[in-house]
Amino acid sequence: MDRYGTIERTRQDIIWLCHAGLDSQTLRVETIKQLCKVIPIDVSFFATADPATLLFTGAIVDDLLAPAAPQFLANEFLHEDVVKFARLARSASPVGYLGEATQNQLERSARYRDILAPLALGDELRAALRVGPTCWGFMCLHRERASPHFTATEAAFLRRLTPHLAEGLRAAL
Repeated sequence: MDRYGTIERTRQDIIWLCHAGLDSQTLRVETIKQLCKVIPIDVSFFATADPATLLFTGAIVDDLLAPAAPQFLANEFLHEDVVKFARLARSASPVGYLGEATQNQLERSARYRDILAPLALGDELRAALRVGPTCWGFMCLHRERASPHFTATEAAFLRRLTPHLAEGLRAAL
């Protein structure tokens, strides 16, 4: 199968997962497995959220990220930075990545300097999973520091999936 065929098949498989009636954890784990087929991902964070407050209600976090959870939470809720989940939940585009937001100067992000770089991570691709204005979860995909930054094409692929992922999370609740 050619690259386009793989991408389209993966997109269809993820959409199917979102509408298959899976529980939230299974949906999130299987979605990450599928995404890895077309977007190189080294570690990930995939959380459900309370639509009223945008606070995380549950998360699947790769082992590398788990010890830094307090730092990530402080950065997300207490400090100014780029590509914040709450902003994505309210913006025209529910997807953003550090490389784009910092013009490929990741060190312009406090999250990168204080958390990602010490973990040997580089760019991150974030998504708010919305149905209309209602956000049901958040996803953050990370690459190792030595890996290339995320691309506009990868962000567009994820953007097309966000309403389906949101519907899947909403139905799972």
